[in-house]
Amino acid sequence: MNETNVSYFIGFVLSILVIYWISIAVSVIYRKIRVKQISRIEHTFADVVSRYLYNDPLNPLSISEINETLKSVGIRPHNKNNIQYLISLMIRTQRTILGGNYIKIKKLYTQIPPYNASFSKISSWNWYRRARGIREIYEMNQSQYLDEVVKFRNHRNIFVRREAQIAMVVFLGWESLRFLPYLKRNMTLWQQIKIVEKLYDHYPKPELKFLHRAYKTDKLFGKKLLMRIIRKFQLHSETDFILEHLIHEDYEVRETAIYCLQTFAVSSERMNFIKQIYEKVTDSSQQAQLLNYIFENSDIDLDFYLQQLYGPNEELKLNVAEILWNNGYKEKVQEFYYQQYSKKEELNAQ
Repeated sequence: MNETNVSYFIGFVLSILVIYWISIAVSVIYRKIRVKQISRIEHTFADVVSRYLYNDPLNPLSISEINETLKSVGIRPHNKNNIQYLISLMIRTQRTILGGNYIKIKKLYTQIPPYNASFSKISSWNWYRRARGIREIYEMNQSQYLDEVVKFRNHRNIFVRREAQIAMVVFLGWESLRFLPYLKRNMTLWQQIKIVEKLYDHYPKPELKFLHRAYKTDKLFGKKLLMRIIRKFQLHSETDFILEHLIHEDYEVRETAIYCLQTFAVSSERMNFIKQIYEKVTDSSQQAQLLNYIFENSDIDLDFYLQQLYGPNEELKLNVAEILWNNGYKEKVQEFYYQQYSKKEELNAQ
């Protein structure tokens, strides 16, 4: 490599280093400016909200003043980053406010920016932006957009329809259950849990008339969702709906029914019903779960346990024998095993 090439190489490296350090300097300066700008937005928004919620009659704060104040710190239609940051502040603020102030802040949010930014996102072709827009709408309780949001309840993208279904629960509460028969796509376990949580957070007082109407759904995910609602709200009067599905043909429906049933201590009449249908449960592991539930929530029914001990289910006989042995019926267990031994002896002799 001659001196000319070496000079070019050194110049090239120095150029890269200069560009690198300039980019760092620009980044640091931008970050400082951005942090300062965000801080101004935060303090201004906090001041506006506090003055609006606790308005001084002698010096009232009007909506036009609020909008002008927000504009002065960069909340303008062309500045999307600032608008998005304001949205996050609005959502965080609303989550921390209760009672009468919650109603006030909800009204305020309908009259100030972010210039329909969240609503405009639901028109995007990008599923992430669309889902995010729907989430922002229900997080800020912007119920005026409900009709548009409902259209996405059967969207092909799971995240978009999940957010739309949650929005329906937030805006309509228990009445949203009337849409269950019209949902065309499966609802995952995670979706069901989120819907139950939102319903419990926003509408803790059950409205059973909507629950009863929803019982008519033939959707498997709908049945599982309703059972989880019964469990979450501790609706003891509705446990019959759970009991009906202990012998459902679908494994996951039965599993959900057993899981939800374990939250309740049922009456002796209902416990007898569980014992009657016990043998109709086709899966051994689910039978074992029900056996544990019966043992933990009722007195020892010797006839029932002996019926299982001498029954055809070999996998559960050891569990039944253990229950009887530990609850004062050792002789019954010994008698059973002596009979089994005698039968084996007879078979060997033949």
